[in-house]
Amino acid sequence: MPFFPRTANSGPARTGRTGPGPGPWLGREPIEDVIREAAAPGSWLPDTRRVRAVTARLQVFVQERAYDVEVAARARALGDPVRGPALAAVREARYRLGLGPGDGYASAITFARSLGRAAEDLLHHERRLRREEEA
Repeated sequence: MPFFPRTANSGPARTGRTGPGPGPWLGREPIEDVIREAAAPGSWLPDTRRVRAVTARLQVFVQERAYDVEVAARARALGDPVRGPALAAVREARYRLGLGPGDGYASAITFARSLGRAAEDLLHHERRLRREEEA
């Protein structure tokens, strides 16, 4: 049975190792690199194991960071111009997280890209909240 049900597609053919496979190294890789890999435009057709590893790392990151950004944004005054966009980014990230990868290889890649963009947005808002706090 293929990795992705109802598609008869188990992902790209393995012609050799193109990079490190999933494993403990993924936890030490800077999140910015994982986000860049997932959210980068252009063709991204990695091994199915890499898609799963990137997705798992992004799911944990988005879940944790959404909470952190939400707490920091809710601590702001209601009229604060940084608060609204940060909370909107949290809602969007949680929505994307709830969608799941669906069936098929293409759907798994789309989900990973979506999580990458959500993680990128959360990171941006977290930094913005910190900058505004320091000022």
